Amino acid sequence: MIEPQFRRIIGIGFSSLVLLFVFFAAGEARAQDKSFLWRVQSDKSNIYILGSVHFLKKQNYPLNKTIEKAFDSTQKLVLEIDLKSEDAGTVQRVTLEKGINRDRTLQQNVSPETYSLAEKRAQELGIDIRALSPLKPWVVALTMTALQLQKLGFDPNYGVDRYLAERAVKSGKTIVGLETVAFQVGLIDQLPERDQESMLRQSLKEMDLLDKGLDQIVRAWSTGDVTALEGLLLSGMREYPAVHQTIIVDRNRRWLPRIEKMIEQGESTLIAVGAAHLIGKDGVIELLRARGYTVEQM
Repeated sequence: MIEPQFRRIIGIGFSSLVLLFVFFAAGEARAQDKSFLWRVQSDKSNIYILGSVHFLKKQNYPLNKTIEKAFDSTQKLVLEIDLKSEDAGTVQRVTLEKGINRDRTLQQNVSPETYSLAEKRAQELGIDIRALSPLKPWVVALTMTALQLQKLGFDPNYGVDRYLAERAVKSGKTIVGLETVAFQVGLIDQLPERDQESMLRQSLKEMDLLDKGLDQIVRAWSTGDVTALEGLLLSGMREYPAVHQTIIVDRNRRWLPRIEKMIEQGESTLIAVGAAHLIGKDGVIELLRARGYTVEQM
């Protein structure tokens, strides 16, 4: 039996899973020379690509004017998933369908060291580890991280993607998802058990670092410092190449033909995906440049 509070937390969604390895960005909006926004140079289309932050606080708004202007100038919003049709209830249902282990308990599924650390963190968060016993390690990692984020005052309802989705609904813009919740959850669920345990162990070990690393991350994100953000976001993931490949690289490459089609068909679109997808040699920006597109940071 899954406690109601954990059902609600599980509904936060796949973004939590990605953030287990890339930390979380927050901070006050400020004047800057650059933002984490790029425009694809094209005579036929009006395409912007924004690095999104999935967890923020109310005080982080309004967003940079460059981002707001890009949104206002486009007719369609493209997100990782269509938040208009795939709500928290859908995320919760799909996650629980995949994330409950009916054959073994969490204690049987992970090493004694990992389970002991999970017990310690659960106690610090004021929860009973036995309530998480039926869940697979990756769901426990999601749940623990989400609870810690809430403890620190962060809320997915203030994430950039959710904010833009709400604005798009109000203004009558079309919203499209690059993926479905079922696809995203399936990516993590199909990881080998050792990688799932690694995700849990790392997320538990680094909980104390979440608040300490925020200032550096937000400074890089809010000023458009790609080099700094690449070091901050990707270094942890590269220690787990299979997870990095599955969560970031493969998805970037899968999105590329869709983005190219939008460009070639002359669309007027703002694409907003997690910031970690836009940086590094395997990021969407460099993949587009390798295909011959001119992409300018705004």
